[in-house]
Amino acid sequence: MSQIPTQLNIGQVTPSGGRGLPFVSILVINFQGAALTRACLQSLRQLDYPNYEIIVADNGSSPEHRGEVLAVFADFPEIKPLLLDTNSGFAGGNNAALREARGDFILLLNNDTVVNPGFLRALVDYLLAHREAGVVQGKMLLPRCGNTLDVCGSFATAIGLPYHYGYYKPDGPKYERAVPVFGGKGACLLFRREVVEAVGGFLFDPDFFCYYEETDFCHRAWLSGFEVHFVPSPAIQHFMGGTSDRMKRGFALEHYQRNMAFSLWGNLSAGSLLRVMPLFLGLQIAALLIATLLGRGWQCRAHWEALICLCKRWKKIRERRKLIARIRRRSDAEIFAKMKRTPRLSYFIKTFTGDLANYVDDV
Repeated sequence: MSQIPTQLNIGQVTPSGGRGLPFVSILVINFQGAALTRACLQSLRQLDYPNYEIIVADNGSSPEHRGEVLAVFADFPEIKPLLLDTNSGFAGGNNAALREARGDFILLLNNDTVVNPGFLRALVDYLLAHREAGVVQGKMLLPRCGNTLDVCGSFATAIGLPYHYGYYKPDGPKYERAVPVFGGKGACLLFRREVVEAVGGFLFDPDFFCYYEETDFCHRAWLSGFEVHFVPSPAIQHFMGGTSDRMKRGFALEHYQRNMAFSLWGNLSAGSLLRVMPLFLGLQIAALLIATLLGRGWQCRAHWEALICLCKRWKKIRERRKLIARIRRRSDAEIFAKMKRTPRLSYFIKTFTGDLANYVDDV
């Protein structure tokens, strides 16, 4: 298993003007992970893209960690530091950082990443060459998992659950193609600033806190007329779980399930709801029953949250549906025609059993 680097032997490059190139704001969120953030920032000093700023938002780290964060801020004077009083999650932290950003393009970058010098230029060049694309996700490798791939974008499926393409797979020719996807992963996500206004004037729903917020954002981008693409840029390293590993068991699954349910209820058209949600709810009930039989209380809570989302958050879902009616420029049928894929049944079985690495993606 690869270890998270604490030092990188690279020289300092201070951001400078880049004539003719879009100005990029790089948003990095830290929560009690100063060593990770330091390694990320060291790698960013090697970028071959000249026109950018870096905003690092500390998401309310505890007092015993705040000193480490301030030391990072002192050692990287080229960044714009932002100290938040409370932990508002990946969603709230990026919303706050975006308010300080000046860029034409915005890059969301996890603090548990170490970047390739050429990755940003490749993503910017792709956006410049493909006007239809408003959001792009770059390629990521997982050093903790044998340098297999992180998600190469997610497709929509007929049952509501996303199909995570490339997850835990060895890199290869099938993952060297740029493709439209339903959602990109927020660990390395570049988008045009104008997309935020088009999708309702906000980046992430603050109620999400973390998990699925970037997929919800990408869904709104599709609805507003933009496209989301996976781009096989020079791969960066993602040490995945640098913050969530410290959360209680079931934290990720519970937030992911409830936020996914809210997003589907809020964003899908009435016709799509009638087709998708019976299958989605049926799968949640089945997963809840299996988790109950296996005595996995943390899984039970996660699936229960998805089932009762409609009742608990009905007013907010109604508000979201009104928003979607205002911003919608594409029908669900048009969107699904481009990026809906339903994998074989074994994909969902292997996802539930934790054996996703052995699922073979179709091209």
